Amino acid sequence: MTPGVIHEKSFDNAYDALTYLYDQKHVDIVFLNIEMPQISGIEAAKLLRPYCDFLVFVTGKVEYGAESFEIGVDGYLLKPVSDVKFIQQVQRLLETKSNEASTKNPDNFLLVKGGSKHKYVSIPLDKILYIKSMSNYIQVFLTDEEHISYHTLKHIEEAIGDRTEFLRINRSEIISFNHVKQVDGYQILMNNGKKFTVSRSYKDKFDEFLRGRLPGPGIR
Repeated sequence: MTPGVIHEKSFDNAYDALTYLYDQKHVDIVFLNIEMPQISGIEAAKLLRPYCDFLVFVTGKVEYGAESFEIGVDGYLLKPVSDVKFIQQVQRLLETKSNEASTKNPDNFLLVKGGSKHKYVSIPLDKILYIKSMSNYIQVFLTDEEHISYHTLKHIEEAIGDRTEFLRINRSEIISFNHVKQVDGYQILMNNGKKFTVSRSYKDKFDEFLRGRLPGPGIR
């Protein structure tokens, strides 16, 4: 077990990993073998890149080193991988991510499409209670009003990805913890009385979110 790392899923081929990530949308790090059935690690790396922050090859073959870095892989671990080398690799990547986050200056507003072709609405992020996906459009619920916009929830999630208060809790809803009153297990109560439930496939990320914000040892 590596501090700061939660093992989300393992696959024995890249196709299944791609299918999973297409649904889950994004993870921090993907560790990838090179010699795999159906799709090689070299080809899979190009396809997996949009779904993760970092890609690391784990392989017993030294000859792929140059080719891997040409396609932008972030690390290359040779088997057998020692615990020390694995932890060092993870720490280096997490430090890189932390440094990148500290240099960003995210906007305090979300710009979304309005009801007409050339109309846009500026939404203050601190006023957002939650965002709900409704087929081919979204509803943004604020403290004092609501807006409808023709975006996907994935696009909105990417647009507010630098903000730490927002969390996707199921396929169709993102909430702001700035307006959460109480959490009871996987039930969430907002300040306005609205209730939400974290779906099964998002529970691990929800636990991780809480664990990183509680003082002391956090949740178990």
